[in-house]
Amino acid sequence: MDRSKKSDATLWLNLTIFACGLFFIVVLLGDIFGYSICNFYWQDSVFAEGSLTSLGILTDSHVRFMVFLTVYYLSTALTYPILFSLVSLLLNLKKGIVFDKVNTRYMSVVSICCFLIAIICAIGTCASRLLCFICLLGMFVGLIVECVRLVMFKAIEMRTELDLTV
Repeated sequence: MDRSKKSDATLWLNLTIFACGLFFIVVLLGDIFGYSICNFYWQDSVFAEGSLTSLGILTDSHVRFMVFLTVYYLSTALTYPILFSLVSLLLNLKKGIVFDKVNTRYMSVVSICCFLIAIICAIGTCASRLLCFICLLGMFVGLIVECVRLVMFKAIEMRTELDLTV
C-alpha cells in the first residue's frame, strides 16, 4: 500500500475511534439524564402511544412509561460492550491486524448485542410503537455485522489453509 492510501486509512480509523468516543459520551450522558429526557418526551407525544392498549394490556400510561424506561436503560447498557468491541477492532485494524480470530470475536459481540437490543425493543413495543423501528434497525445492523463476520471468518480459514499449503 502506498503512503497516501495508508495515511488516509489511518485518518479514517482515527476519526472513527474519535466518533466512538463521542458516542460513548452521549450514551453516558443519556444514562445519567435518561429519566428526565424520557419523561420530557413521554408527555403528550407519539412515544406514549402503546400498541397493546386496544387489547386492554398496559393501559396505564405510567406502567408503559416504566416499561419504556426499562427498555431504554437495558438498550443503553448493551451499547457499552458494542463500543468497547468496536474500539478494540479499530485499534487492531490500526495496528495492521486484520485477519485474526480476535476480530471475529469482537464482531460476534457487536452482532449479539444488536440482536439483544432488537429483542428488548420488540418486547418494549407493547409500551411504545416507535420501539418497533428500533427493533428492526437492531436486527438489520446485527445481520450486516454477522454477515461481515462470517465472510471474515471464511477468509481467515482460507488464509490459514494457504499458509499451510505454501
